[in-house]
Amino acid sequence: MGKATKATKRFNRKYLKDELERRRKNKKGQELYKKRELKKSKRGDASGDTDSDQDQATGIDEVDDLADFAASTLGRKENLSKFMEADPENDSDAGNSTDSEDMAALLQEDEDDDDSSDDDADLSSGETGETDEDEDEEEVFKKELEAMKEKDPDFFKYMQQNDPASLKILEQNDEDADEADSDAEMEADESGDDVASGAEVTVKMLNQWEREIKKDHSVKALKKLLLAFYAASHMDSERSGQSDAPYRIQGMSIFNKTVSTTIRAAPHAFAHHAPVVNGKVQAKGKVRVVQALLKSYMASLLELLRQMSDAAMIQYLIKECERVVAYFRSFARYTRELVKELLRQFGSASADDGVRISSLLALRQLAAGATGDVVDMALKGMYLTYVRNSSVKNMASLTTIQLMRNCGVELYGCDGGASYQHAFVYIRQLAIHLRNSMQLRSKESFRAIYNWQFVNSLAFWTEVLATYCGDRADDQPDLCAILESLVYPLVQIIMGVARLVPTAKYFPLRIHCIGLLLRLSSATGIYVPVLPLAIEILESPEFLGRRPVKSTLKPLPLDAHLKAPKEYEHTRVYLESVLESVFGILADTVAAQSVRIAFPEWVVPATLQLRRWRKRVGKSWTRFSKQLQGLLEKIDQSARLVQQNRTKLDFSPSNLTAANQFMSTTEPNSTPVGTYAASLRKVRAQQRALLLEAEAAE
Repeated sequence: MGKATKATKRFNRKYLKDELERRRKNKKGQELYKKRELKKSKRGDASGDTDSDQDQATGIDEVDDLADFAASTLGRKENLSKFMEADPENDSDAGNSTDSEDMAALLQEDEDDDDSSDDDADLSSGETGETDEDEDEEEVFKKELEAMKEKDPDFFKYMQQNDPASLKILEQNDEDADEADSDAEMEADESGDDVASGAEVTVKMLNQWEREIKKDHSVKALKKLLLAFYAASHMDSERSGQSDAPYRIQGMSIFNKTVSTTIRAAPHAFAHHAPVVNGKVQAKGKVRVVQALLKSYMASLLELLRQMSDAAMIQYLIKECERVVAYFRSFARYTRELVKELLRQFGSASADDGVRISSLLALRQLAAGATGDVVDMALKGMYLTYVRNSSVKNMASLTTIQLMRNCGVELYGCDGGASYQHAFVYIRQLAIHLRNSMQLRSKESFRAIYNWQFVNSLAFWTEVLATYCGDRADDQPDLCAILESLVYPLVQIIMGVARLVPTAKYFPLRIHCIGLLLRLSSATGIYVPVLPLAIEILESPEFLGRRPVKSTLKPLPLDAHLKAPKEYEHTRVYLESVLESVFGILADTVAAQSVRIAFPEWVVPATLQLRRWRKRVGKSWTRFSKQLQGLLEKIDQSARLVQQNRTKLDFSPSNLTAANQFMSTTEPNSTPVGTYAASLRKVRAQQRALLLEAEAAE
């Protein structure tokens, strides 16, 4: 047999004596048990009971043997329960402390064997070395040879003369301890030159390591650089006296130099020692050494990202994570940690728009080539992070929420199957909340629906379906075909929310819901009856049966409210804000249908109701009466335009394909009512910009 491995030597030093003692006791117990069973059988005990007791006892012995063997394999018996209770799917908390505590020891391990192997190996396959089972068989073989030497010296002498090679394993026993001690001394001498305990990092050391890495691809220099990077990323723990890193970082200039040098040199070294081929990482040389280096770099990078508060530095580190995302994919644990950290940065209250966009880009690249579990984690985390941060406090928060919503929509375009599953689950969850509220009809149940989290959840899925079933349907037809079936249930939920509490206090929420329906209808081309919801607001008692209360309050920005504050209820300033929003919705809704072949007939009921409303309350709302008159005129002009184009047709109404292509080359915004609606949108955008400036000035 060849030279004993280090694992065998380690086992001999630490566990061989205990293992032999345990087996001796176990053998003695089995002999005593056999004697007792023999006495029982002589006394004439029943054979059935004896067999069952024997089976039960044998089973217990086997369980004990397995437990003891697992404990000896782990090294300490107290770790056995932790090993059995470990959850591989939820090990992120434990993983953070383990990596930070043991990374330096990992990097210093096997220093003398770094460059000894030239074999190529796939990083994903790993390298386990000798197994515990092989070590156990080797120990049993040694034990049998020693017993043969004592019991049958003649045969042992015969073996020495005819097969001396099989007895060489006994000669290694006396040399194992001396070799282990000498190996430890050599490792300590090699690592003690530069990696002294708590050695201070200097610019000269960093420049030397960088030159060696770039010129010679030195693994030893890379290890030292990563140890310094580890110390830089754990500076807080060093100040508290908890770090055992072999290097110390003194001053911000050395810290910045260490971080920049590592981020510049480490990926260059990894590209040589672990190149990415067809999206998979392949390690050259010792796989375990390369794995330790990659884990150290990724753990330190994540730790540094957690500690940073400067937006520019966070963006820099996120871009570096995106640069080495292929290496993160090779380790499931670090992939999960990266997803969690990117989501944390994405949803941070102090994060700016650049950090959120960088987090989205890194998440999208990570999910593009990752497994289904990672994609599910990213999609679910993105939606939940958006919902948690979707409470509207002022006009400025609307901009942030809109950006987060757009980022989430972009991420949901990566995987059609996973996107459909998440969309189906969460839309169904919204429907269940609405059904419970409609059945209970209590204040608590209404609060579960009438809040910003629920409304912005509807806005999120509206934007997802409007984007991939409308705006980008031609670019991603498969995704459109998958998600299109969710349009109808989402429309029903939004209409149910709009009509849940039909009082004047919740006019802002109804206007939000109408806007979502209008966005979905205009993007997908699916007709949604939006006009009745808007006209119901105009025909409410607030406008027809009650005189508004005069007030000197500021105009209420409905975009930042779901319900009217108490001081605004029944006031003229509140109702004027409602009328402005309703007329804008009416113009947008009519403009979206202004190129349809049935537009002249479709618009007749709405125009009749609007003329009737103007006749009844026009004197009380002079400004809006004139605005409504202008809208009605534009509607008539658009209807005449459609009728003129219909006179040139040569197909019957039953030809639906040709009817759907009617005025397909004409943009809705180019019609008279479309131009009018665009002008109203421009005015609203200017008013919103003024409100944002006023809030920023305050």
